[in-house]
Amino acid sequence: MRVSFENDYSEGCLPEIIESLQNTNYEQTHGYGLDDYSIKAKNKLESLLNVEPGQVDIHFTVGGTQANLIIISHFLRSFAGVISAPEGHIATHESAAIEATGHKVLTIEADSHTGKLSASELSEYLINYWNNPEPEHTALPGMIYFSNATEFGTHYTASELTKIRDVADQFELPIFMDGARLGTALMAEPDQLTIDQLVNLVDVFTIGGTKNGALFGEAIVFTNRKYNLADNFRWTLKQRGGMLAKGRLLGLQFNTLFTNNLFFEAAKHANQMADLLRNGFTKRDVKFWTETKTNQVFVVINSEQKQKLVDDFGFLSWLQLDEKQMSEFELEYSDKTYEVVRLVTSWATEKSQIAEFFAAWDKAAN
Repeated sequence: MRVSFENDYSEGCLPEIIESLQNTNYEQTHGYGLDDYSIKAKNKLESLLNVEPGQVDIHFTVGGTQANLIIISHFLRSFAGVISAPEGHIATHESAAIEATGHKVLTIEADSHTGKLSASELSEYLINYWNNPEPEHTALPGMIYFSNATEFGTHYTASELTKIRDVADQFELPIFMDGARLGTALMAEPDQLTIDQLVNLVDVFTIGGTKNGALFGEAIVFTNRKYNLADNFRWTLKQRGGMLAKGRLLGLQFNTLFTNNLFFEAAKHANQMADLLRNGFTKRDVKFWTETKTNQVFVVINSEQKQKLVDDFGFLSWLQLDEKQMSEFELEYSDKTYEVVRLVTSWATEKSQIAEFFAAWDKAAN
């Protein structure tokens, strides 16, 4: 059987969720997220965030792209755009979903290896925008977006987010943090960020279930720290097709995920399995495209070695190195080509799969 490291949503879901769905299958509940399970899930999240009941607004929807376009389209005025790193998910992997809502994705420079926005680049961009004598001729920067963990598997520290927060407040902009892989970012070591810190650092964020053991689903959390972004959000959620009639299927999953630390344990396991990959590559002197502590691992591999593995193992080709990049990694430019590949672990990855991968790697190398 082919082993996949292509993503963290190849498997179905955690067995505890299957059990919860099975045990409640014949129950009759309210629809559209007004059921008792959704309410319980929201209460558990409020407790995790260390806030009073009703201090934050929490909603559930089916997927990450859906959550992103609904949140951004809800807040932005017709002439406004959203700031993102060039490699941000909304800028690269969502088929122009944001643009289809009538809003431009405003990409600014970010580190090419980490994919992270920096406070300094953000500040420079906004200063230059407002120093333009005729700024109204281009889309207004209306929101700051980034994902945590990023598309490069890196994660933001509390210190980094605080600096971005300071710039956002200076220019009176809300921050939207895409948390499709928030679990792995929160469980990353070192420089661990805690979920309750987000209440003061961002204005809205998502908690990804799809990539962390759920069948599907994202929680949307409006922190209401300064901007009342959640005002009339249920209308936008319904209009954009994000309100599930069988909302209990979402509430039940998140209620289960936030019972007995299941959400965090699933993410911790995914990170630990990625650590095994990182350790295995380090022992074999394989070069990393970027240093990560989450469940995504990016390594430089020659194409010949890759071809010997792809029949038995799935992973993603990320980019092919050009001459400049090969020089950066001290690789001699020749007929041999090198590329960066991504391997992703999940709540279901087993140690035996990692061992099997490196056994095949060593065989191919020899």
